[in-house]
Amino acid sequence: MAFYPFIAAEQAYPRNQWYVAAWSHEVGEAPLMRMIAGERIILYRQRSGSVAAVSALCPHRQMPLETAEIVNDQIVCPYHGAAFGSDGVCAHLPFQKHVPAGMNLKSFHVVDHAPFIWLWVGSEETPDLNRLPFARCLQPEAGQTLLFGLKTFHVQARSQIVLENLFDQSHISFTHPLTLGQRCAANGSTRPSEIIDEENYLAFMRLSPPKATDEALHALFPALSAQMRIRSRSELFGVGLVISAGSEIIACDEEGEPTSSVGDLVFFHAITPETQHSTHYFAGIMRNFALNDQDLSNSYAERNDQVVSEDIRVLEAIEPHLAEADARKEPNFVTDAAAVRVRRRIEALMGNAPAHCV
Repeated sequence: MAFYPFIAAEQAYPRNQWYVAAWSHEVGEAPLMRMIAGERIILYRQRSGSVAAVSALCPHRQMPLETAEIVNDQIVCPYHGAAFGSDGVCAHLPFQKHVPAGMNLKSFHVVDHAPFIWLWVGSEETPDLNRLPFARCLQPEAGQTLLFGLKTFHVQARSQIVLENLFDQSHISFTHPLTLGQRCAANGSTRPSEIIDEENYLAFMRLSPPKATDEALHALFPALSAQMRIRSRSELFGVGLVISAGSEIIACDEEGEPTSSVGDLVFFHAITPETQHSTHYFAGIMRNFALNDQDLSNSYAERNDQVVSEDIRVLEAIEPHLAEADARKEPNFVTDAAAVRVRRRIEALMGNAPAHCV
């Protein structure tokens, strides 16, 4: 039986892909243990500043290495003192010169590309750097953009339903009525006005109809004219980095035609499988306006934390009931089209290309 919500795939997530292992600022000289795709992994920063990633259990007696010391870039087992290099090779044993077979740790390929540390999950010895997700909007420009509200959540639910939820616009009215407001048919279609489907990138773009600029927005964006529009986007980079509900505020002329962008607000999410039934969720915000307004940062960050927590509550309620769920028999709404398209894309990467979709 396929692993829900897939039609044919029997695994929970694609391998031979890049996943976020940590925030760049999380990893220092002390070991950081994180389970990723079912493997316990230690991350630490070497004297050169580069990040190493190795398996988290000493092969000798399975001692966890998260409490180990790092000495001259080597991780030293706190049980019997075995020392391992950043390549996982056992470099020293205190009581003998001969290193027994099977005494090495597994090493992992990592890329430290702020704000994230990416880890290659797969069997291929040489990782495919072309699959490394890259979102230009997350590369801060000095004095022009601000990354803030960075937080890590743990979700007791499979990564695919966490990912799909970020492309589901129709749940907002019911899951987030107080934090994000009501959205129903009267507020306009959730159908995208443009879809971009490329290798390692999928995007759904929406441009709102013109509307009058209210006082609050005009105070925040003095360059706004009497009319404005909002360009929103939901983007998938690779298999786990999402720009969700990113909103660009656009000034319009008297006819309501877009003239210039006056501000961009981006909510980003990195979804990483911990196990088949649990997920690491890295969330943050980027904006290019009111950069020195700490109260505004706090307000956006607090609301985003609440929104993510509201989603997690729903996803964790669903997970226990998915063991026997069969996506082939499950109905879909018209508004599920984007999420299902993401699902089909992920399933195809696992070597399964379903014959039908919404």
